[in-house]
Amino acid sequence: MRPKAKALVAAGSGIAAGIAGLALTALPAGADDDPVLPAIGAEELVTSALEARPPAFDGVAELHNELGLPAVPGTEALDFESVRVFHDGDEGARVQVERQSSELTFVKNADEAWAYDSQENAAKRLTWDEADAAAARGHAESELADPSQAAAEIIERLRPTSDIFVDGTARVADRAAYELVLTPKPSEKTLLREITVAIDEETRVPLRFDVYANGASDPVLSLGFVEFAVGAQDADLFEFTPPEGAEVEATEADDLEKAAGEHDAESVEQRTTTVGEGWDTVVIGEAPARGSAGGSVEGGQDLTGMLEQIGTPVSGEFGSGSHVQIAVGGAIVTEDGRIAAGAVPQQVLVDALDQQ
Repeated sequence: MRPKAKALVAAGSGIAAGIAGLALTALPAGADDDPVLPAIGAEELVTSALEARPPAFDGVAELHNELGLPAVPGTEALDFESVRVFHDGDEGARVQVERQSSELTFVKNADEAWAYDSQENAAKRLTWDEADAAAARGHAESELADPSQAAAEIIERLRPTSDIFVDGTARVADRAAYELVLTPKPSEKTLLREITVAIDEETRVPLRFDVYANGASDPVLSLGFVEFAVGAQDADLFEFTPPEGAEVEATEADDLEKAAGEHDAESVEQRTTTVGEGWDTVVIGEAPARGSAGGSVEGGQDLTGMLEQIGTPVSGEFGSGSHVQIAVGGAIVTEDGRIAAGAVPQQVLVDALDQQ
């Protein structure tokens, strides 16, 4: 079997925005370890994976990032080394993201959700009543997506524009899994060659996925479980009490709905828009303002100015700007303050901007 190495890369700052969810996996399984499993069709495997409910489990996932993204705001989601995941098989979930000098902790149960940053000693708490429960839980789950959730979302997003097949089996985190492969249909304009997803044979939970760029033999981004054990979890894991002295920000679900309504009332120019779908989606958003807190990198350097410095000049009907290339695509920072990004060639970005 050939070597196999989510996240949804999207950006508040814009640089990773259009790569929108293309990502992830763990480590290659040796050919001698490939398990013998009953044959299964690609559509049956996809359907069962998307319908699967995670069992009670705990696991450890690792990230390998070769995207070549500059260290700018909006790419923090990929700034970690490992993730510890717990699930109670029902409403409870806990995700602990380990970074070099800090840890992010996300906890959700039937009544509330918490997000805690150990470096800032700050926590956010989200609560809801029965009327807002479904929307609030959905928001909470999006905040603590683990590798299995991220992989399932990618399958669902790319399914309509992909050719899909099963490429044998693998052993991931010491579990037998099917290897599902998604390749872009010939009509797709993307720099990606394929995404592979290892799906657990017993639970149908996605255990890992890999993203491969054209012309590269190794994955450009890998996230997946290296440990995965099914079994009942301690109920205390799904409760959270902030440490003494932590700054706590409390939010109710209806406050989120009000904020969403205010966002909808903003001008079209201030909202993120998408052009295309599937593999060649381009996301266009407003670039961080020069000198703003969200528009500067470590040391106070202006984000837009930095991107212009490392990019190459580009122009079209949209005007002019700078194109920044990374391993799986790129972004155009325009002089009128927009960023268009995607896992696509430069001309696709230009065409998308010309349509706006």
